[in-house]
Amino acid sequence: MTDPSGSAQLIVARALKGDVRQRQVYVELDGESIATLLVDERVVRDIAPGTHTLRLDNTLVKKVIEFDAVPGEVIEYHFANTAGRFAIPFLALMGVAPLFLSIERVPSTDRR
Repeated sequence: MTDPSGSAQLIVARALKGDVRQRQVYVELDGESIATLLVDERVVRDIAPGTHTLRLDNTLVKKVIEFDAVPGEVIEYHFANTAGRFAIPFLALMGVAPLFLSIERVPSTDRR
């Protein structure tokens, strides 16, 4: 049985290992700002079935993900701000370095 409202659920969490714990990440869904996430924070939204665009932006790197949602589905993305091997000393000494966004989709589940 699927969710009677016909909605799906989106979870976006700053929960990947290796996060350098620097900078906030702005999260947009379908062009609307839905959160500004720091380490270990997450946002949960009920969404309509269909195609959606998720945008993550740490002000240095922007990532755009398109995904489809079906009624009752839980769609979850985990991400982290990461630094290359050579950037870690800059972070330690100066507090700044080039950062990247690492994003992984968690296998979908069905809300029942």
